[in-house]
Amino acid sequence: MRKPKLNIADQILYMDSKGITFKYISKESAKKYLEENNNYFKLTAYRKNFLKHPGGPKLNKYIDLDFSYLTDLAIIDMRLRYLLLRMCLDVEHFSKVRLMKALEQSEDNGYDIVESFQANLGSDQLESLKREMNRNQGNPYCGDLIEKYKNDLPAWAFVEIIPFGRYISFYQHCANYLSNKKMRDESHLLIFIKDLRNATAHSNCILNDLHPHTTRRNTNYSVLRELDQIGTPHIRQKKMSNARIQQIVTLMYAHNLLVTSEGVHEHQSIVLEELITRMFKNINYYTNSPMVLTTFSFLKEVVDKWFQKSYTTIT
Repeated sequence: MRKPKLNIADQILYMDSKGITFKYISKESAKKYLEENNNYFKLTAYRKNFLKHPGGPKLNKYIDLDFSYLTDLAIIDMRLRYLLLRMCLDVEHFSKVRLMKALEQSEDNGYDIVESFQANLGSDQLESLKREMNRNQGNPYCGDLIEKYKNDLPAWAFVEIIPFGRYISFYQHCANYLSNKKMRDESHLLIFIKDLRNATAHSNCILNDLHPHTTRRNTNYSVLRELDQIGTPHIRQKKMSNARIQQIVTLMYAHNLLVTSEGVHEHQSIVLEELITRMFKNINYYTNSPMVLTTFSFLKEVVDKWFQKSYTTIT
């Protein structure tokens, strides 16, 4: 059933009918916010993290949810997206550095391994790869590489042309081709990061659903082992059963593991600490939202443990 399109005045009325209050931001200010800063659909996505009255005259109306709480989460979410995207790009870059180093230390000439990868693709996947190459022929950033190497691409050019999902498959192939167990383990981390990278690049909401039991994959064992000293087993299990938190924490672990630049580590530590500070700026808003409160606390523990200023890389 299609829902009716609401103008901003109707959106305010609808939120009011659902128990969303305007104690700290007036309805007039909320109207201006929705006109200039965010849209109703995206902003109200965060309401999923708040409880509803289970019965009585306020049945299905939100418990202690103010418009200002939604705007606070939207700001935190925006800052989180920018930070996570940067971390994803760091991991992608340094994984390519690691891959090139492994190839340089092998007897492969850099061309045979690409041919081997393509030979192992099914017909549909091979056609998909060809379409990806064709689409990028006129690309001002990588079209020259395709033109230069034509149909005989070396690994160092190939990884700069293919999309991230294809790159993960190639990384896995290289790990098996080179019998490199460490790279094989790292490739599993990259799989978890793929969805998060795409979500942040497309400006999707991250913190709009913090419910447990939304994961599709088991958390990587090395990540769980590193989390062993953080929180209680019950809290760890519950938080890591949320797909978004699982991906964020896996990204943090992978960043610590793969990024070898001390300067990048130091910068990321500072930015993460700033984000955590912003998360707790209005923490009193979430007294009656245990999902938000406990998630912020869990992420703070992870950052405090893994991203201290005296940064130590995981080995």
